[in-house]
Amino acid sequence: MNNIIISFFKLIRYKNILIITITQIFSYFFLNDLIKFNEIFSSRFLYLIGATFLSAAAGYIINDYMDIKLDMVNKPKSVIIGKYISRRWAIFLHSAFNILAISLAWFISYRVAVLVFICSLLLWLYSQFFKKSFLLGNILVALMTASTIFILIPFDNRINLIACLAYSIFAFFSNLIREIIKDTEDIKGDFKFKANTIPIKLGVKKTKNILVYLQIVFIVGCFILIFIYNEINFLNFINLFSIYILITVLLPSIYILFLIKKADIKKDFTLISFLLKLIMILGILSMVFWKLNIF
Repeated sequence: MNNIIISFFKLIRYKNILIITITQIFSYFFLNDLIKFNEIFSSRFLYLIGATFLSAAAGYIINDYMDIKLDMVNKPKSVIIGKYISRRWAIFLHSAFNILAISLAWFISYRVAVLVFICSLLLWLYSQFFKKSFLLGNILVALMTASTIFILIPFDNRINLIACLAYSIFAFFSNLIREIIKDTEDIKGDFKFKANTIPIKLGVKKTKNILVYLQIVFIVGCFILIFIYNEINFLNFINLFSIYILITVLLPSIYILFLIKKADIKKDFTLISFLLKLIMILGILSMVFWKLNIF
């Protein structure tokens, strides 16, 4: 029984979902000057967190369901469906979670419900058709990650629209780069199953060039984020927010440029993937400055 419970939490990527939940809480509270702390515990916001949690969990379940054979090559020790949780139960959980997610979102508003439905549908389409496609699968995952923040715009009109959009774009690009890195990391297994990912289609060398360009765009975007923050708060560039972004996001991102150029084996791309995830988390934490006006 304990193995099944542990396997279930691994299946739904509880660590990733925890990051998603924290991101949503941070975005709602720190990108909204008018919200009070107790509103985080309101039933309406808890419905949103629940809907996001269930939709993401359903996406992870169907993703693993569709990728059993592929995962047996790329990461055989991590396969759960068919070993600890039956395929039938996986499909049931996927369907039930999506229905519950849309139902919770409907209690908030029809606009939020429509967005949750679209996200659930896109996650299914991604797992069914686009996961190992050329670029489209990477873009879909990045969009789904960005939607965690973007969905707050129709949820509450008090949200700082510019900041919310800026962090949505931040989440999109950081995840897009990381998804391409992960495809490069899994190139051997993907090639065996005739996937059409960027590394397989263009080769590792050209993929690394694309990653360098995307990383440069991401770095420029971080400078724009600093500029937006300073413009809104009537500050110059010498302040705690700018220094924080410089140390935790920009400098590590520049370092990743060199790592990408030198990357050759799977272990190199695994390290880059980990660093990108860390940068994204540290970047999200910078939202604290928007609410508390720490200069």
